[in-house]
Amino acid sequence: MGITHYPWIKTPAKVLCTRIPLWACALFLLLLSACSDKGVEVPFGVFPDENLSPTLAWERSDTLQKNRTLFNPGITRSPWWMSFTLSNETDFEKELIFVSNNPHINQIRVFTNGSSTPFLELGDNFPFEQRPFLDRDLVIPITLRPHSQQEYLLRLDKVGETFHIEPKVFDFETFQQKKSDDTLVMGWILGWMCIIFLFALFFAAELKSWSGAIYAGYVLAISFWLATHWGLTFEYLWPGETTWVGKARPFFNLLTQVMILLLVIRFFPPQKRGEKMAIIIWATIIFQVILLIGVAFIPTVMETITSKVLLLQVTGVVSLLSSLLVLIYSFQQWRANVPLAGYYLTGVAFLALFGIILQLNQKILPMGLPSYLVDYGSAFGLMGETGMITAAFARRASIFKKEKEKLTIEILEKEKQVADQLIQVQEEERKRLGRDLHDSIGGMLASLYLKTETIQSNSPEKSIAELRQMIEQSIQEARSLSHNLTPHHLEENGLENVLQVQINLLRQKYPLDINFYFHLDSVVPQSLQLMLYRISNELLQNMVKHAQATEALLSISEIDGKIELVAEDNGVGINPDLRNKGIGLKNIQERVAYLKGSLELESSPGGTTVTITLPLHA
Repeated sequence: MGITHYPWIKTPAKVLCTRIPLWACALFLLLLSACSDKGVEVPFGVFPDENLSPTLAWERSDTLQKNRTLFNPGITRSPWWMSFTLSNETDFEKELIFVSNNPHINQIRVFTNGSSTPFLELGDNFPFEQRPFLDRDLVIPITLRPHSQQEYLLRLDKVGETFHIEPKVFDFETFQQKKSDDTLVMGWILGWMCIIFLFALFFAAELKSWSGAIYAGYVLAISFWLATHWGLTFEYLWPGETTWVGKARPFFNLLTQVMILLLVIRFFPPQKRGEKMAIIIWATIIFQVILLIGVAFIPTVMETITSKVLLLQVTGVVSLLSSLLVLIYSFQQWRANVPLAGYYLTGVAFLALFGIILQLNQKILPMGLPSYLVDYGSAFGLMGETGMITAAFARRASIFKKEKEKLTIEILEKEKQVADQLIQVQEEERKRLGRDLHDSIGGMLASLYLKTETIQSNSPEKSIAELRQMIEQSIQEARSLSHNLTPHHLEENGLENVLQVQINLLRQKYPLDINFYFHLDSVVPQSLQLMLYRISNELLQNMVKHAQATEALLSISEIDGKIELVAEDNGVGINPDLRNKGIGLKNIQERVAYLKGSLELESSPGGTTVTITLPLHA
């Protein structure tokens, strides 16, 4: 679904939408600063496996300088040996917890004090329940006797994947505090994603477009990727699926890239300047969908080291390409003055900038960033990005609502214009019929009435008198019909005088005493005067023909900027069974509804009162 060029209107909603991500980011930074990691860094030495036996590995570890606290070789093609020493100078036994700070190591074999037999094995190649300490991270419990020193040798297998380790040791209380802090941060982030997901579903329903649904899918894919990256999905969703746990991260990474590319191309249909870029984006989407199918349904993709390394390298390149395509495409749309493109550009640029900072800190230029900022940096960048994209959807929903309201008003005005034209046509036809009735039939009856005077002497007086009476009644009826069809000289004489003439005619014709009250201070539009005449005349006709009344009141007055019309009689009232079936009353109700007024009807065997309130400028 494309979008129309809308004016950028500064509204409170827009300001709120643009500031929500900033408040969220500020709160997240405060949360990170409060959750300081109090673990003790473990200096270690590391060397590649090279098919070494544990005995040879112990010999080589003796020659290593154990001064590393961080190791990040990138994509690795072989396992690694890590050697470190822990000591206890106190008089008490220490229960420590060793944390690898990498929840995705396939296998860890733990040796101690020169032993060639591991005393512990753990990792993603084993079901989650087999871990010695049930935690999302790979945790090794360690016991140190008083005044002792213990050497450890770990064989770490993460072949075909990126390898990063920053080990620390904790006492049990500090570790529990770390777990609590981690749970707080991860819960806050995933809660944010859940709220954004619900907003996305709302936008999909409100805007009735695929872009909102795609955005909901993008947020859901991001949430699964984050949960998988932190080891939560292996702990809670598929603890026994050791094969899938290795595929989940590249799968959700590819799915996230596909969804963001689909989102940007659907939210901003390609303009002339972005057509070539759109073709490249669609090609990238198709390629990543093929990779997704391969990861999910082809078992051999992750079986060999070469295929795993190749898949990871291709996935990394495609992820970088996807980010660049979204940046470039959003920049093109922004340069083309496409509304809301700035939101996407800002959000994606925020994520990309944060990713660059993390890469520099880890590989090129250490900046001393807090460990929590390093661990949760990707989530921080994604929160900023989703915040800006959500602001774009909120802004779009606001624009959509305003355009919808504007269109509704235009439709109502157009309908009113058409209705006014139809009423005008009807009135012109009424005037023509009234003139024809008055000038033709009325004139012929008047001539016939005069003709009877010439033959009265030659005919029986009684017969001629009856004939003259019938003709006189016909003349009055024709005059009454003429006035009903078209109010005589309404524009020249005004509504009050025209109604007074009509009431005088009814007084002459029917035995009904009609009291008339008229008081309007404001200038009433001609169309409204005509409607008031039609409604009043319909009410008067109901009185004289159906009410069997002897007294009646017609009052038209102005109260608080509104016109109040009251018609009251002392007749027999309206039959409840016929109240909604009468044509005259139905016509009155339709006219009142057209004028956006209200009608109240009170009827009893002692009389009927109709109160109509109309806006002065309908």
